[in-house]
Amino acid sequence: MRHLVHVISDLHLGGAAAAADGAPSFQMCPPTTHALLAAFIDRVPKATPDEDSHLVVAGDIVDFLAEVPFAPFTPDPADACEKLARILAGTAVVWEALARFTTVRGGALTLMLGNHDIELSLPGVREMLLARLPGPRVRFIYDNEAFTLGPLLVEHGNRFDPWNAVPHDALRRVRSQLSRHAVVTPAFPALPGSRMVIDVINPLKQQYPFIDLLKPETAAALPIAAALGGVGLQQAWGAFGQFRASQAVDYDEDSAEPLANNFINANRNDDGALWLAAQQIAQGGDTGRIAAPGDLLGKGIAAVTERVRAARLDAVFAAFRSLARLRRMHREAFAVDSETESYLKPARHAARAGFKAIVYGHTHLAKRVLLERGALYLNTGTWADVMCIPEGIWDEDEAAGRSLFRAFAADLGASDLAKWRRAIPTYGRIRLDGADVISADVLFAEGDAPVTTEGLMARLAGGVPA
Repeated sequence: MRHLVHVISDLHLGGAAAAADGAPSFQMCPPTTHALLAAFIDRVPKATPDEDSHLVVAGDIVDFLAEVPFAPFTPDPADACEKLARILAGTAVVWEALARFTTVRGGALTLMLGNHDIELSLPGVREMLLARLPGPRVRFIYDNEAFTLGPLLVEHGNRFDPWNAVPHDALRRVRSQLSRHAVVTPAFPALPGSRMVIDVINPLKQQYPFIDLLKPETAAALPIAAALGGVGLQQAWGAFGQFRASQAVDYDEDSAEPLANNFINANRNDDGALWLAAQQIAQGGDTGRIAAPGDLLGKGIAAVTERVRAARLDAVFAAFRSLARLRRMHREAFAVDSETESYLKPARHAARAGFKAIVYGHTHLAKRVLLERGALYLNTGTWADVMCIPEGIWDEDEAAGRSLFRAFAADLGASDLAKWRRAIPTYGRIRLDGADVISADVLFAEGDAPVTTEGLMARLAGGVPA
């Protein structure tokens, strides 16, 4: 039997739009992208007698962390249902397209749990989700299983991220207690990444809407926020310390699988230099180079003079240009044929287990990497908006790079993101014939062209799609 499988992930549906009173938008996926997503779903071919059609939505379908009241986890099913109801109402065009795919066109739809939507697994919330999607071929995978179809393996990928690995034993206990209307005890241990979003990112987003859109996803945004005068950075140091402490967990060196049943995996990348840079800048700069007496963490943007802000931004610019690792991370993040070992290691293990196409999401960065034994690793990218540090800040002409960085930082400080914020939705397409992968690729949703580094960078820069 032949199968055509389309994989999308990281839709991040939900969050309030920008308000007239100046409140920022918490929509990582805005209404214009909802329409693009619905149109894409309507283009997924219908099932035929010769070739079945599958659509896999591989996690972070909705974003509970973007819904008020903000919480790293919403354990009460009634509260979680209220949040989901708002999301469904505000993104109805997407759910209507999914319903057409499963009913009118006879497609198979598989939904998978991510790390921003773990409440979807709760009793009551799960039923509300599935009630919105009629059809006999709808499946929701929420208990740490992967989606497999012959030689194809798909999972969200968060279990290889120490910030966002879900303790599924604890989540199963919560579901078991809720199914019996019992008191949830002990409380579900919220993910470190979710706590970071609620305690650090969301407060910073009130001032700087760019804070959760800037890629690569390192501490790079924090030095900029610190220089601009962002508040809430004190919590970041504590969260980072908790993260580093959490690394004292043993993992299998070959497969990158956990040795502790309740947790999933961790990598050992150290972003400490960037966090230290942010802290130094927020406290007045490195070794007294930038003097800002009395303007320490938590004083806020109003206390930062233009002179101090300009000096701080010059320090950030100098730090970015001097940190070779940051430049390398920036380039590798958007290189389609490059992926970090955190994800390649388990992908290689899956290839050795016999899978020929391994597909992850989670990182928001589209990838295509050839593995051993002819297997292929794909990352489906995201339907949320993304931003990146302009490549030109590393130009050989330092003055030109500084001018570009100042313009970039000025727009970020003014929350004028239109020049830099981009919707670049991508998807995976895999065609199977029995145990064989006929084709597998990651493509731009607009135009259906294969994703290339050049095409991705052109779109990030605002150029005309290739």
